[in-house]
Amino acid sequence: MSEIHYLNSIPSALMVLDQALVIRYINPAAEMLIGISAQAALERSLPTIAGFDAELCGLCQRVLSTGQSISLFDHTLRLPMNYRDVTLHLSPVIVENALVTELLITIEKSEGRERVVSQELKQEASRAAGVMAAMLAHEVKNPLAGIRGAAQLLRDEVSHEHQGLTELICMETDRISNLLSQVEIFDASGVEHKQSVNIHEVLQYVLSIAKSGFAQHVTFKERYDPSLPAVIGHRDLLVQLLLNLVKNSAEALSGNENATITFTTSYRSGYHTRSPSEQRVSLPIMVTVEDNGVGIPEAIRARLFEPFVSSKEDGRGLGLAIVAKIASDLGAVVELDPEYSRGTRFVLWLPVDSKG
Repeated sequence: MSEIHYLNSIPSALMVLDQALVIRYINPAAEMLIGISAQAALERSLPTIAGFDAELCGLCQRVLSTGQSISLFDHTLRLPMNYRDVTLHLSPVIVENALVTELLITIEKSEGRERVVSQELKQEASRAAGVMAAMLAHEVKNPLAGIRGAAQLLRDEVSHEHQGLTELICMETDRISNLLSQVEIFDASGVEHKQSVNIHEVLQYVLSIAKSGFAQHVTFKERYDPSLPAVIGHRDLLVQLLLNLVKNSAEALSGNENATITFTTSYRSGYHTRSPSEQRVSLPIMVTVEDNGVGIPEAIRARLFEPFVSSKEDGRGLGLAIVAKIASDLGAVVELDPEYSRGTRFVLWLPVDSKG
């Protein structure tokens, strides 16, 4: 059975181009997706095929010249009869002596629409939590202050054996007040002043806090791309977001003798999502926080970023909800990598500072 027969049976759309971007092979899935027959497509230059604009053809040339693969997420192919949102993987075909002779284009169904729906659900959950936060702050915090004040006055009046009860009242009111302060973040709306941020400086700061505090039992690994440009965001909010991710991983690694958390940064050209207003948003800076724990239970993965959803028995379910809220405010995207099977990997996609 020939190799071509195998390629013809693959459900993903495949195309092979030579160095001049002339189509040398196209499988049936690609014929159906693009709306062109193999007979009409073969020996034609890619720029002459509807849907493959100058930007995409330029990326193909870059892959052929550099030998480095490029992935385009949620890319819109503007075809004659309709528009298709797809994910494209542009891969060099390398032969002896590292010579790039051809280019393989793989086209798959885009997850962009699902990503938009997921982001909208996260935002809706945050808005609902915001209403609850405003109510709790108004209705509960003021009485708590009164209860704590009364307990402090009673402490000097009661017998020594009962003073511990007044201390308990003070401690519990402080705990509830701190919990409400965590929830109050959902009542904020957006970020007014974004700034240019060095993401590696933020990661180093987060690492120093984690090592000296809640993650002393963890070994940290860093895999950074030092050439990354600055991101546009808010330093303090990015610190809070990443601290929550690291704390979530550190807690999941409790009792693990080989507890490891790895930070990775990279530039992924062509990663796009869509805002609720259908505007295309480029998020090429990828930051990952991964651990070698037991992973997230399948039952809660779809609702992991919602408030009060937690995989821990004593978890409050606010850490990752705060992460999702901050990411939304910054115009970023945070996701759980469903393909990672050696623990848990969170992926944060950030916009580049175009003025940097």
